[in-house]
Amino acid sequence: MYKVTSAYTHQHMMKVEWNIGKRCNYDCEYCPSLIHDNFSSHTDIEILKAAVDKLPSNARISFTGGEPTVHPNFEELISYCVKRDKSWINVTTNGTRTSLYYLRLPVHHIVFSLHFEKDWDRVLNTILNYASCDAEPGMRKPCMINIMAHPDKMTEVRNATRKLDGYNIPYAIRRIRWTNDDHNLFDDMRYEQTDLDWILSKDATVAPNCIIDNREKMHANDVIKFHKNKFKGWACTAGLESLMINWDGEVHRATCRVGGSLGNIYKGTFNLPETSIICTRDYCTCAADIPLTKVNVQALGRSEKNLYFGSDPDL
Repeated sequence: MYKVTSAYTHQHMMKVEWNIGKRCNYDCEYCPSLIHDNFSSHTDIEILKAAVDKLPSNARISFTGGEPTVHPNFEELISYCVKRDKSWINVTTNGTRTSLYYLRLPVHHIVFSLHFEKDWDRVLNTILNYASCDAEPGMRKPCMINIMAHPDKMTEVRNATRKLDGYNIPYAIRRIRWTNDDHNLFDDMRYEQTDLDWILSKDATVAPNCIIDNREKMHANDVIKFHKNKFKGWACTAGLESLMINWDGEVHRATCRVGGSLGNIYKGTFNLPETSIICTRDYCTCAADIPLTKVNVQALGRSEKNLYFGSDPDL
C-alpha cells in the first residue's frame, strides 16, 4: 500500500473537526477525560462566532464534543455558520435530543453515535423516527450511525443492526478503543471470539469514502477494522486538508494532534500550516483522519517529495 485519498471531490475544502466543549450528558467508560466531562463551562457564543470568522471560507465544519447539542447556544452557532456561508456542516451527536430537534437543525449531515451503556433503545427509536418520519422537503438530512460495539452488550448491538437494516439506515460497527489502557488500537481480547468474528464480517453499509492505491474503495471504519491504517513515516496532508479545534481553542492538524499545536483560535494565535507532515503514530485511529491524502514518501523521488514538503533536503 502506497497511497490513500478521499473518494470524494472536496479535498480542496478544509475539513474542520470542532470539539466545541467537553460537557456531555453521558459518561461512557471508554471515553477519555481529555474530551468529555459533565461539569466544564460552555465557551461563550461570541468567542465561537469569532472563531467561525477565522476559518477558511470553504471550511467543511463537523461539530463534536463532548456532546455539542448540550451547549445552550448550539443552534445559534449553527445558524451563524450558515449565515457566514460555510460550505458544509455536520454534527456528531449521541442522539439524546428529539427527532424534531434534529430535523430543525440547519445542517447538511448528522452522525449519530449509538452507545449501549444506557438509553440505547430510546436513542435508536429517535434515529428511526428521524429517518422515517414525513418531513418537509430539505428538513431531513442524510445521516449515518456509528455503532459503538461494547463487548458486554453484543446482543443489543446485533439487535440494533437488524433494526437499522430494516430501515436501510447506513451504519458502521466500531470496536471500542479503551483509551484508559495502553493500547494503540483496540483491545480485541475483551470480545468473545464469535462476537469479534461477527464484527469483522460486517462491512460498513456507508458508502466507501477512501481510495487505496488508486483502485480499491473502502470506508474509513473498515480501513481501521482491517488494520490497513499503518502510516508511520508517510506524508500526510493533515493541516492542509483538515484541522481539529480542541475544546479550549487549541488547533491541531487533525484529531491525531500529530505535529503539536498550531496556536489558539480563541486567542488569535492560530496560523495555518503550509506543508504536509510526516506521520509519527503507529496507527491512524480516527475515521475522520483516514481519508486525508497520505503517501508513502519512501516510494517517491525527490521531485515528488517537493510537491508535499517544498525543497527540504532532509526528506
